[in-house]
Amino acid sequence: MNIVTMNEQHLDAAYALTQRLHWPHRREDWRQALALGEGLAAVENGELIGTTLYWRWGDYASIGLVIVADEAQGKGIGKQLMQTVLAALEGHQLRLHATEMGKGLYEKLGFVATGKIAQHQSRELAPGERVPPQASQSLRPARREELTALGELESRAHGQRRPTLIAELFANGDRFLVLEEQDQTAGFACLRRFGHGFAIGPIICGDLQQAKVLVSELLAGLEGAFVRIDTDSACGLGDWLATLGMAQVDMPVTMHKGKPWQPQGVRAFGLMSQAMA
Repeated sequence: MNIVTMNEQHLDAAYALTQRLHWPHRREDWRQALALGEGLAAVENGELIGTTLYWRWGDYASIGLVIVADEAQGKGIGKQLMQTVLAALEGHQLRLHATEMGKGLYEKLGFVATGKIAQHQSRELAPGERVPPQASQSLRPARREELTALGELESRAHGQRRPTLIAELFANGDRFLVLEEQDQTAGFACLRRFGHGFAIGPIICGDLQQAKVLVSELLAGLEGAFVRIDTDSACGLGDWLATLGMAQVDMPVTMHKGKPWQPQGVRAFGLMSQAMA
């Protein structure tokens, strides 16, 4: 078994791995994730049997899509992949989201549980009432010239500096919405294609009311579609999503190795994805 750098040639086999796990990722979702970060592939006799992707966001980094094929379980491949990633990310503050199966391994590697992420989704979104902006608020599409400022706003939520991600969402997302409060940028949220339908995230703003305004606007017009939002279970958005028929279907554990970031005036009410956080 060899661990090699993942490239485009591995994507079909990586997509097949997630299909076998009944994960929703399309091949395009894999392509986007790899283009924004780096990856490792565990290969045995020419067959892909394991993957790990990771993303360097300034001083912080996230790790995801840690997969070992069923037939290769119990051979320490996941541990080898993670040890290789940890060596590559020496000096970074690290974050990942763990399944119950993977949590024990990550604890042995020095990760500490710090919270939970609630995965909410609806297979056929029901019509719902919008949460209208308050008198001091307004919504508008993002503008290209403000992408750097929006990236700085996002970094205040979780410490990660992600200009390439912000540019990707602006270029290829379905909608990139900015919330203004008294004519000042207060937050943003993005709608994009993912998996079986659509995902909303990141959702960056100062409070729950602002998050509801952003999300309800992005949900408008998606009636009957598959929609997913991953949100910190402690932020309060999940309870409201459940009233819209977006049930909680999973709750992975947020884990850190290093010092977690403390939000500075805004927070992430929704993730880009569990992998990229």
